[in-house]
Amino acid sequence: MMQTSVKPIRNSFVTDAIAVLFIALALLAGCTRSNASTDDVVEAAVRSALPNGKDIKFDGLYETTPDLHGSSETPNYKRAFTCGYVTYTNEAGKSIRARFIYLSHSDDPSQAGQNFLSVEKPEINYGIRDEENGGKYVTSFELTGWNRSCADAQHPKTFSGVAPESNG
Repeated sequence: MMQTSVKPIRNSFVTDAIAVLFIALALLAGCTRSNASTDDVVEAAVRSALPNGKDIKFDGLYETTPDLHGSSETPNYKRAFTCGYVTYTNEAGKSIRARFIYLSHSDDPSQAGQNFLSVEKPEINYGIRDEENGGKYVTSFELTGWNRSCADAQHPKTFSGVAPESNG
């Protein structure tokens, strides 16, 4: 009787471990959010908030992770905002350029499933005196959102509020 021995083609434990590692990395890469998909979500949210869905262009999108310590009830949670500009045509046919803020990520469980979006209304430019910034005039959009969530080293605070007229 002839006896044959079967030799393994590979060391199964080491090779299987490497194969599992490569499969896990491939699956992980397919599950992570890319900037492109985040931008798509942000753009879709902004489009849905605009009165006219035609002639919309986005530019200057960037993400910030501001330190909101002391300005929120839950200051220890990390939040990421996508900020940028949108140009669109309003119902009257006028081209409008506005800023927007989108909460793209939050570790705060009270904000789970919520998509915070704020789109500037450039026609509302009434100035509010910002004493913390030398008494400069800001719009409500700048005071409550843009300067808190979108200002960083590359994107300075803005002060585009129109000072109220004096009555005398």
